Amino acid sequence: MPLLATAVSAHSIILAGALIAAGLALGGGAIGAAIGDGLAGNATIQGTARQPEAQGRLTVIMFLIVGLVEAMYFINLVLGFFFIVSFGTQTK
Repeated sequence: MPLLATAVSAHSIILAGALIAAGLALGGGAIGAAIGDGLAGNATIQGTARQPEAQGRLTVIMFLIVGLVEAMYFINLVLGFFFIVSFGTQTK
């Protein structure tokens, strides 16, 4: 039984690398955002437990921090899209 020969072009290798890079950027960004959100929530809960009267200020600060952390994830999303568009759509 003969083996079928398949041609692997340079374009398919570049596309595979772009998709892997985009996946790593999105995965790393999601992990970092989840850790950052958890740490911000943890600090807010601990601060509220120590000083209940500061709950309003701490909650506002927590939402600002969570917004900044999530903004970094969206920057990673754009970076992943950049990898796919710039490297994955190159013509021969």
